[in-house]
Amino acid sequence: MTRSPRQMPQRILLTNDDGIDGEGLAVLEEIAHALAPEVWVVAPTLDSSGGSTALTIRRPLRVHEIGPRRYRVDGTPADCVAVALAHVMPDARPDLVLSGVNRGANLAEEVVYSGTVGAATTAQLMGVPAIALSQTFRDPSFVPWDTPRTLAPAMLRGLLARGWPEDVMLNINFPDCPPADVQGARLTRQGHGMIGGIRVEAEVDHHGDTDLWLRFDRRGPDRSADCDIQALRDRHVSITPLGVDRSWAGDRTALQALIDSLPGGGA
Repeated sequence: MTRSPRQMPQRILLTNDDGIDGEGLAVLEEIAHALAPEVWVVAPTLDSSGGSTALTIRRPLRVHEIGPRRYRVDGTPADCVAVALAHVMPDARPDLVLSGVNRGANLAEEVVYSGTVGAATTAQLMGVPAIALSQTFRDPSFVPWDTPRTLAPAMLRGLLARGWPEDVMLNINFPDCPPADVQGARLTRQGHGMIGGIRVEAEVDHHGDTDLWLRFDRRGPDRSADCDIQALRDRHVSITPLGVDRSWAGDRTALQALIDSLPGGGA
């Protein structure tokens, strides 16, 4: 069901996966203050990239208030959303959760691992509309933060005014270019080809212990015009609707025949 048009949010919750001191979170605070009079921040103490929707359930979490409406949590981005909604602000739930602005894109298969997307997904599961925002870059020494800073407020106002389906969270990626060079927004699907595998690199430290580093292998990225990867190549802002239903949407005929052939199948 699509949300009906409504007024701008009065209360916004912010989080991220780059940590409470992340540069992109500071940008997101500027964006949020342009949208709502009340902004809360509940973010991880440390960089938690790759955390997806992981929740910490085998140890207690520590929450520290570090300023007015500002908290850090020694957990994952999903932990931060759960703690914020159920503990920090249970009687003043936000109208919107914004996650980001991530330092780097969250595209294609990578969204499965993204802590930025995971936080937004957790908010959506807990009944609060949510948007993940990420900024693409090629040069690590220069991330074009002015692009989301300039474009996001008006874009988010438009999305909020019209609404979107309640079972959807939005994944927004900004292209690696100045805001004046952006060619508008494009509705996209999740592409493929960003991950070809995961390799393990071993290093021996000065104590003689072996450290293992996980790295993504890359394949040829999706070039389809309607996917998130190509939208960024074309200097569009990519807006991808994502849901928590991971049921395969392809042709199920062959799979049905396989199930029917199993002992006890076809019931």
